[in-house]
Amino acid sequence: MSNIKTVCFFSHESRAQLQKEQYSIQDFRILRDLGYEVTVATCFREIPWGCDLYLSWWASGSILPLIKARLSGKPIIVIAGGNDSMFYRDSRSGVPAGYLAARWHKQLAARLSLRFATVVLLVSRFMIEDAKALGARVPVVVPNSVATASFCPSNGPRQHVTTMFNLEDNVVRLKRGEVFLHSVPLVLRTHPEQTFVVIGRKGNAYQRLLSLASNLGVGQSVHFIGSVANAEVVSWLQRSSVYVQISDTETFGVAIAEAMSSGTPVVVSRRGAIPELVGDCGVFVDHNDPESVAAGIIELLAKTEAERRALGAEARRRIVEHYSYEKRREAMQQIIAGL
Repeated sequence: MSNIKTVCFFSHESRAQLQKEQYSIQDFRILRDLGYEVTVATCFREIPWGCDLYLSWWASGSILPLIKARLSGKPIIVIAGGNDSMFYRDSRSGVPAGYLAARWHKQLAARLSLRFATVVLLVSRFMIEDAKALGARVPVVVPNSVATASFCPSNGPRQHVTTMFNLEDNVVRLKRGEVFLHSVPLVLRTHPEQTFVVIGRKGNAYQRLLSLASNLGVGQSVHFIGSVANAEVVSWLQRSSVYVQISDTETFGVAIAEAMSSGTPVVVSRRGAIPELVGDCGVFVDHNDPESVAAGIIELLAKTEAERRALGAEARRRIVEHYSYEKRREAMQQIIAGL
């Protein structure tokens, strides 16, 4: 009889996307390091019966593997890593998002998944109260991780102010993409040669943001790079003087952590789990105010290269200490052993 342990890793995202996302890449590696044969499933029919363990990302979608895990009498770990587990409203407009904006069947699925999972994992302490309100009895916080060996500083020149978000309307609203663009001409007043880079898939908001940059007179200074491979993300972060992420909320903030691990000073909002992640290793700004965002960027650009590298080194130390791959693997190993 085979002694090989089997695990079903489930996410509703496409297989191609799972090969790009850091959350899935890291957890594939952890499960294999722990001796599991991993089966990846993205829909109900792909979920095998009778695996030794089921691990599912995102609360609402986890109802599908929950059914097969429970009927098979096997444990399931549900990782509530997104806003579908949060009672979130936009800080400026008050428009509901996440769980509050989901249709009733998605809300029900999220509640059932969090209530009946063997273990519920959260990616930040910020999520605890909302997850409990949705039925998670004793949620466990296991933060996301960064491949710190890959996302590391380089000795090359740093020149860009960089941000990352997909150019889709809902993402642009969440990440305050327009606020970022409105901050650019304010920065250029004192740093007229500065270049700005936006990394992310060119979706339905791309043309609108391109037009906005042109209307603001910064079309030559802002470069929309589009989607890039993970290895290229590392390179861009290593060549950035400043990384900006002014989200209205984050349940963790993987891109921020990757920038910090790469030794890049960060300008961030004081929203969601971002303060928990960044600690005192970043410049906090008002994410709804372009002048505040510009002031934060200028504060870092005004420093010498040596001063920015020192700030970046402090940021990297924080990530290595608290959010490395090894930290997450150790926590996951203890949880799985407890099953």
